[in-house]
Amino acid sequence: VSAQVAYQSGREHEDMVLATGRLANGVIVHHTVNWLSPMKERLTVVTGELGTIIGDTQTADVTFYANGTVRTEWDSVAAFRGVSEGDVTRYAIPKREPLRSELEAFRDAVLGEGDRTVSMAEGLATLEVAEHILASAAAGGALRP
Repeated sequence: VSAQVAYQSGREHEDMVLATGRLANGVIVHHTVNWLSPMKERLTVVTGELGTIIGDTQTADVTFYANGTVRTEWDSVAAFRGVSEGDVTRYAIPKREPLRSELEAFRDAVLGEGDRTVSMAEGLATLEVAEHILASAAAGGALRP
């Protein structure tokens, strides 16, 4: 993991965190948390062999950008653009009110019906990643877990 942080607003905690890493399975990841920009963006982007899927957690939209199958004939543009653009599909998914979903999940957990909460082990693993990111930023370079 390699990370950088910024403290610009005078608050106790980081205003911006940029982290880049590689998962155990070889997947490259990048995460940006930014409280400085007036533009609020909450995207999860996953790129695979068939294209890229984007989950917007602010608007609850899911969009798939397929790799293109039509070759670009303009060679200088083809080299610059990389994979060609294909079809774009925005999935129609139900958009539930977040607080209602949270309360229903809590109710179900209390009643022992389909607990959808993360486990303590998953929560601990997430905290360990966050601590590792901050340690990398403090060290000024990449660290191995």
